[in-house]
Amino acid sequence: MDVSGETLRQRTFGPFTLRENLYPSGMALPKHSHPHAYITFVVEGAFRERYATRSILCRTGTVRFLPAGEVHENEIQVRSRCLHVSSDLSSFDQLRQLPAIPMRPAELSGLSITWLANRLYAEFSRQDTASTMLIEGLVLEILAEIARSDAADSARDAPRWLKQATEIVETRFLERLTLNEIASEVGVHCVHLSRQFHKYNRCTVGELIRRRRVQYASHLLAHSRTPLAEIALACGFSDQSHLSFLFKRYMGLTPSKFRGLAGLDSAAGSSEELEMRVPKSEDTARKSACAT
Repeated sequence: MDVSGETLRQRTFGPFTLRENLYPSGMALPKHSHPHAYITFVVEGAFRERYATRSILCRTGTVRFLPAGEVHENEIQVRSRCLHVSSDLSSFDQLRQLPAIPMRPAELSGLSITWLANRLYAEFSRQDTASTMLIEGLVLEILAEIARSDAADSARDAPRWLKQATEIVETRFLERLTLNEIASEVGVHCVHLSRQFHKYNRCTVGELIRRRRVQYASHLLAHSRTPLAEIALACGFSDQSHLSFLFKRYMGLTPSKFRGLAGLDSAAGSSEELEMRVPKSEDTARKSACAT
């Protein structure tokens, strides 16, 4: 992604420059490349990035790694706010010489990477003398997560219908999805879908839905002061205790503790604040009150 959108904030920590940019919906960035490698955390919004042979969709919570010199183009599908991490050529070049650092674009949206990216964003937002050391460590941890994911992805080549099924779950995880419904949309039997989904995604459909709901809850916790009960309903959980139970299972700490580490206390926010952060296409999920 071009970083020429509206720059909201920019700070330098040791060898790394962090920049928060805003991109309007519908913005198109033609083919271009950068002399620096970039790590991008999608704080909110969605954009599609196209390369010579493939494209990726980066949504809220996604972390994307772009090697230096990679030709790409972007389409901003939903008004997006991104945190970009770049470095001087020598720093990233030294990292790229390590076998684990990916030499191709990569994107992640799992719980571990979301946790690290939210911590990075929180440190970026603070005025703290210890931030430089913390940010350098977080950037390296994010690169390690990207490298592990890249190694795993290179060993898997999912069939087209399974990629479509995974996309359905990724984009509609706040809805009341069923195996039969997904299988019907991609044209396979639900038993075959269940087996192959677990083989390639290393989790069941229901597990991925729960993870994405917890991940979305972590985004709301880190970037708003909306009450936990409202976040629980917005993310498809039956109540606050249901959210807390699954959040602790997947993230290893309570929602309140996560919010505190992300730089926000548990002060109540407004319903209007939540409405601004829940995409319109997902708003009906607030009525489901049930995690698959």
